[in-house]
Amino acid sequence: MAQVVRTTNELIVNSLYMIGELGVGETPDAFMLTTGLDLINEILDKCSADSIYIPYLLTLSFTMEVGKATYSVSDMILGADIDADRIVDLSLANYVVNGVGTTSLSYPIRIINKATYYGVVRQDGLLARPGFVFLDKQESESFLTYYPAPDQPYPASVQVKCMLNSLDNQDTLGELPPNYYGFLKYALGRKFLAYYPSANWPQTNEDEYQDYYNTLKNTNETDLTLRPSVILTAPEPFYWPNILSY
Repeated sequence: MAQVVRTTNELIVNSLYMIGELGVGETPDAFMLTTGLDLINEILDKCSADSIYIPYLLTLSFTMEVGKATYSVSDMILGADIDADRIVDLSLANYVVNGVGTTSLSYPIRIINKATYYGVVRQDGLLARPGFVFLDKQESESFLTYYPAPDQPYPASVQVKCMLNSLDNQDTLGELPPNYYGFLKYALGRKFLAYYPSANWPQTNEDEYQDYYNTLKNTNETDLTLRPSVILTAPEPFYWPNILSY
């Protein structure tokens, strides 16, 4: 079965179908699309205020700087090292070492939490190939900290779970988890009621919306605890210096 590519406009249309303001095969007018987009972004703002973070997957690529261990990630702070949405969680991280000719090697970086990083003895100022990374999430920006600090300008990438802050016309929602798409559809249909009082919104729709809302509000999407048993003293094969912590 082919994958269905969902967009913000399709989300608006599906919400209008649900409340009976559009029939099958009918085309939404410009007011419906513009208003729907405004309402979607109002919903996202309300979710953020209620600590409901709608995640989507994104791969960030950048080049490390020699001796620089921490990199800021934000699209709100001017001058951030990486221009992207704030990060909720890390999925994977790696860096590339270029070899001879077209040969290159990609090395994984172990994801740890802040407690693991700050809770052990480590050598400050160490320059080597990075073996660990942790995420520090702040209100308006996120920070990626690598250990050790890179000894070369390695090309790096991280697959992350980002917070969905806003949407534009025809933005693709393919990376949005299905349960969040359903929540947005019902939440948008509920918002449309203020513009279309004659819309069809039975109690079953309201119950479904409340179920989505309560489920997502109780979901801890910002839990960053990853492998707490990992210690920074574990030697990595081939290149990791065997640093002992006592």
